[in-house]
Amino acid sequence: MRALNVILAHFLVVAAASSPAQTWVPNKPVRLIIPQVAGGGADSIGRLIGQGLSEKIGQPIIADNKPGTNGGIGVESLMHSPSDGYNIMLVFTSVMAINPAVYTKLSYDPLKDLRVLGSICEVPLVMIASSGIEANSLKEFIAFVKSKPGLVFGASSGNGTFSHLLIELLNAKAGLSLTHVPFKGEAPAVQHVMSNQDLMIYIGTPAPILGPVSVGRLKALGVTTSLRMSQLPNVPSLAEQGLPDVNESFWYGLATSSSTPAAIAEALDQYVLAAAKSPGLIQSLEKVGCNSQPMNSTEFSERIKVDYAKYGAIARSVGMKVD
Repeated sequence: MRALNVILAHFLVVAAASSPAQTWVPNKPVRLIIPQVAGGGADSIGRLIGQGLSEKIGQPIIADNKPGTNGGIGVESLMHSPSDGYNIMLVFTSVMAINPAVYTKLSYDPLKDLRVLGSICEVPLVMIASSGIEANSLKEFIAFVKSKPGLVFGASSGNGTFSHLLIELLNAKAGLSLTHVPFKGEAPAVQHVMSNQDLMIYIGTPAPILGPVSVGRLKALGVTTSLRMSQLPNVPSLAEQGLPDVNESFWYGLATSSSTPAAIAEALDQYVLAAAKSPGLIQSLEKVGCNSQPMNSTEFSERIKVDYAKYGAIARSVGMKVD
């Protein structure tokens, strides 16, 4: 009997060593902060990600829109919430890599205050124009703008956003002087361009743009990645049209506060990566122009550090600062 007990004890030790440690399992709904207005690209993508994550954790994901200061209000909301795994946030390029470069005063440090859980997807940005702009290509647009000085505007989803940075980058690279007009989010910016009240362009995510472009309510003049979008195969890239070094995409992932206990954060890492690799979520995101980019927390952190430096350099080169 003693020998049997020794053998059994040895078996249990080996099994424990070869099995994953007991991990945190959520037992109530998880709040997903979406730091943008409802109806925009981030909101659409965030809600799809929430559905995919819900299937993996077995609990509802409750979307909570917290727009303001280009994601800063959402970060503050997260930082003032319990670090218990039940409060997470959609993060994207602006929140993690652009805000520190363009805001003179920022209430958070993305590399210290946030703990990323993983990357989900990335999108090319699409340059759209109101129907009153007599151009169907970048070359024609540049000529049109120069023929009407001061009359063509560049919309953005807010001061300091990626869309703002891209307007300034376009001005610098194409020798233009588009007047920047900030809106309170992507949805109102797209709606205004579509209304044709002004001669205006916008460079934004595909989610709110693909539908209107497909029925001719918006003109698509180019995409910001070096390769064309599969959803817009007839729209050339800006690189193809004379801006060869423009190759910009906008990525999305999830994060929690840096004070979240390691065991909880590591469990969330696994749920997020499983969701990011889910065929159902990948297909849903592809429909709104978001291409799969599953990265674990370590890989995502490295990507953020690279873009943090990159967009800091771009912001400095175009002299972009927001008070």
